Amino acid sequence: MTTLQTDVLTVPRSVRMQPLLGAMFAALLLSQPANAAPGDRIGDAVAIVNKVVADYDREQRTLAAGDDVRQDEVIQVNADAQGELKLDDDTKLALGPGSRLVLDKFVYDSDKKAGSIVVDLAKGAFRFVTGIAAKSTYIIKTPNASITVRGTVFDVFVFPDKTVWLLLHEGAVEVTGRKSACRVLDQPGRLIAISNGGRVGRPVDWSKLTDTEGPAFDTAFPFIDKPPQIVSAPVLTRAAILSSALPEAPDQACINSKPPAKIRKAARDDDDAGPTLKKPKAQKVKVKTVRVRDDGPAKKPTRVAKRPRNSDDDWGNGVRGLDIVIGIGGGFGGGGRRPSGGRYPGRSGPN
Repeated sequence: MTTLQTDVLTVPRSVRMQPLLGAMFAALLLSQPANAAPGDRIGDAVAIVNKVVADYDREQRTLAAGDDVRQDEVIQVNADAQGELKLDDDTKLALGPGSRLVLDKFVYDSDKKAGSIVVDLAKGAFRFVTGIAAKSTYIIKTPNASITVRGTVFDVFVFPDKTVWLLLHEGAVEVTGRKSACRVLDQPGRLIAISNGGRVGRPVDWSKLTDTEGPAFDTAFPFIDKPPQIVSAPVLTRAAILSSALPEAPDQACINSKPPAKIRKAARDDDDAGPTLKKPKAQKVKVKTVRVRDDGPAKKPTRVAKRPRNSDDDWGNGVRGLDIVIGIGGGFGGGGRRPSGGRYPGRSGPN
């Protein structure tokens, strides 16, 4: 017994502290925010119908239920397919036929329920259900506006010409367009239309969307009649939305608006012309006439060219560069007319 006590006491203190230090280091790591790097796993595919492709750094893979989804991946859904994703903060996303989104940014601290979660909705139909992170954590980008949330379930449809419809089911959203002030939508069953130029309309009932050139109700909002697995029951019924006649409400001030930014994508579309070079502006050359006088015969006027100054040296001898503009994501604005010639920003009657 005495020998055992002596052996324990003679073990160096640094060795005895190693298990404790290891436990403390592990706890510290667990307490850090999940700051995902490009290509890191940030969630899972919950349900996949037909072909859904994930593209990261131009490497494509076909998703199946249970597969990881990663930061910076572009998720592309075939025209006859559908996908459902769940992120690590419990955010849920349903993607309709022909849709595309980018998993832009995922920083999440599970202890503080805080971070930064950014999702780009590039085209097609979506349902978004917020997770357990603080509501100020979320930014949902469309080609012409940004959406922030206050605890929310909502549907989004992004037209080919970048017009957007947003239908609220629960909670509230703030929508900040490129060319108008932020608006609040907090009446479930109402919609906001965002023009392809970034102008955010007032919240309205479905029956008040005036243009008849838009898609059918079921095309824009396919998850009304067929709720995704990530939502256990219908939030609002089709009949309730179509017959909605809510009273007008005064405008409310936004408290967490975010300026819109261009959305991103990993692969070029057929309509993406790629990098565009702007022509350099022509340099104007000022010509000054100088008359020289002396005692001899009159001399002809001498023409002296002044070279413009620039930031490279005092006399414009530096290299004049070209501005390079790279097309990114869905972009802002763009288009505005359908192939048939009509405009998008409204709706059609239910089919």
